[in-house]
Amino acid sequence: MSIVRRSKAGDDAVLAAIESENAAIFAYGVVAAFSNPARVKEVAVHTATHRARRDSLTAMATEAGLTPPLAAAAYAIPFPVTDAITAAQLAAQIEVDTAISYRAFIEQVDTDELRTFGVDALTDASIRGAGWRSALGTTPVTTAFPGVPGA
Repeated sequence: MSIVRRSKAGDDAVLAAIESENAAIFAYGVVAAFSNPARVKEVAVHTATHRARRDSLTAMATEAGLTPPLAAAAYAIPFPVTDAITAAQLAAQIEVDTAISYRAFIEQVDTDELRTFGVDALTDASIRGAGWRSALGTTPVTTAFPGVPGA
């Protein structure tokens, strides 16, 4: 996949999505440290998915002549994670944050290929988030408009 037509907003959206994926990968490290042992494989798969999306975006950005952001040494976690419940809550929040990022991405990119990438990422984040909310017993587990801040 490549960035064929380019706009400043589209370039910025790609770079912001890379940063969002870097933050998700970091936060899933925290989730892994406190997660229920029965969820080890699930956490590993979710982390790998975020890493693969970040790597795809990084390749696209590099091909387009952009400088992809490097991952920070650490990212702020929105609340203390001290056990399996708060780890699952963080995982659900990671997916909400990722969905918000990809919704903005879809609005700003300027090729069908990039929009499809964004829709796939938004859908995947929504499904993963629903899984975490279901595991937590949170209702509703889904939202009509994923990626809308505060929804």
